Amino acid sequence: MSTDTTTPAGPAPIEDTDARWPAMLNEWAGDLWRRSHRNRASDDWPPEWILPAVGVAGVLLVALLLIGLVLPLLRWIGRFLVDAVGGGVDWLRDWSISHVVLDPVRGYLAAHSAGLPIDADTLWWTWCAAGVGLFTLAFLARAVAARLGWILYGVATVAMVWAATTGPARTTAAGIAALWWIVLSLFALRRPWTQQRVTVHLPELPWLVRMLKRRE
Repeated sequence: MSTDTTTPAGPAPIEDTDARWPAMLNEWAGDLWRRSHRNRASDDWPPEWILPAVGVAGVLLVALLLIGLVLPLLRWIGRFLVDAVGGGVDWLRDWSISHVVLDPVRGYLAAHSAGLPIDADTLWWTWCAAGVGLFTLAFLARAVAARLGWILYGVATVAMVWAATTGPARTTAAGIAALWWIVLSLFALRRPWTQQRVTVHLPELPWLVRMLKRRE
């Protein structure tokens, strides 16, 4: 009687012949799912290539963001700045809008300088120097008199532009003069950055003092 001492053969190992990355990813996900449910760790997880793969994926993602989002935005900002600088250069080159205000004021002063001991050019430059001085004192020193003078200076300038401009453009010229004065007044009539604190001392009440002394 012979005894069979051979051990029963177990299931043959399954060889993974599918080397495509979707099948490999599916296998790793299944292995991770089984290990998480069995509460045991595997010696072959995480694989050694996972950190380089994550780094390469991060670099590619940043590159795609730079190419798809940042570079078009930078290109648009560059075109906008170039167009803005070009428009500003053209505006400064023409500078014809300043003549809408300066020419009527100079013409008004020249027409109304008869009988004065100074000529029209001296009166004109005196008017310009007064405007620059009032603006500087109102902006730097914030003097009350300079600010009041700047307000009166602006009103007088708009009035002279209105009086010296003829035809349908009178209202437009006066409006442009008022706009120039308002823009400059944003700096001349600005408020200080630091607010002043006012301390008020209340008078002592005799009955309150007596009540506090009684409690002591």
